[in-house]
Amino acid sequence: MDKSTRTKLSIIAIYQIVGGVLGILLTAWVMYSGEMVIDQAALRMGLFAGALYVFSILCGRMLYRNYKRGLLLSIVNQVLQVVYFSFGAYGFQYVAGLRVGIGVDMIGGWIFKFRLALSSFHFNIGTDLGQEFIGVNLVALFLIFWMEQLLEKVRA
Repeated sequence: MDKSTRTKLSIIAIYQIVGGVLGILLTAWVMYSGEMVIDQAALRMGLFAGALYVFSILCGRMLYRNYKRGLLLSIVNQVLQVVYFSFGAYGFQYVAGLRVGIGVDMIGGWIFKFRLALSSFHFNIGTDLGQEFIGVNLVALFLIFWMEQLLEKVRA
């Protein structure tokens, strides 16, 4: 494998590791800043978010050990981050790194929105927040296509 491909793999690995660490730190800060009551449901969501961020860290680490497996796991990690939504009582958003998103907010008409975020997590089931939107994370989408190209080079 050439030096250029290894450098690209290192960039993706560092991005995922930093995104996962930042996500864990932000989740811990939000949960323990004193403004949130930590009940059993909040603790479960915090652990679920933490598990996804640890997965991101492990994907980045795997890119240094086994390129092919690391790329496959990294693609899965990015697929989880491509679409974010909230409809009535259901919503999901997971970002380990950077989100540059375009989407549609459907409350009060169809409003197109552009959103930026750093390592964020939102998950709800059974709680109507009065939000209805769907969006696509362009950074995750770009990374998926880039990793697909790198996977072809690694397999060759």
